[in-house]
Amino acid sequence: MGEKTYGQMLIEGFVRAIPWAIVFSITIVLTANMLAPKVKRVIQYTIQASMDAVLDEQVFPKIKQNVKEAVEYTVKTVNNPPKPQAKQEKAKGKK
Repeated sequence: MGEKTYGQMLIEGFVRAIPWAIVFSITIVLTANMLAPKVKRVIQYTIQASMDAVLDEQVFPKIKQNVKEAVEYTVKTVNNPPKPQAKQEKAKGKK
């Protein structure tokens, strides 16, 4: 009579886990509610500081020039792809 069945042990485990789950859930909800405004302010500050740095009068023209050069290089590369040199050298060596 002292032995418990698998079902009884499973129910006992759930009964022990439920209070811990409730405590954990309450803790997470309270912590999230307390930190949410601070996290929002940090994100807004980070975005504003990043935009101020990017749109700076000294930095923005450099970024614009780099983007322009990257686009020009990409267009040239797509229109005139470079020939693979390794294959040409192997072909020359076999002849």
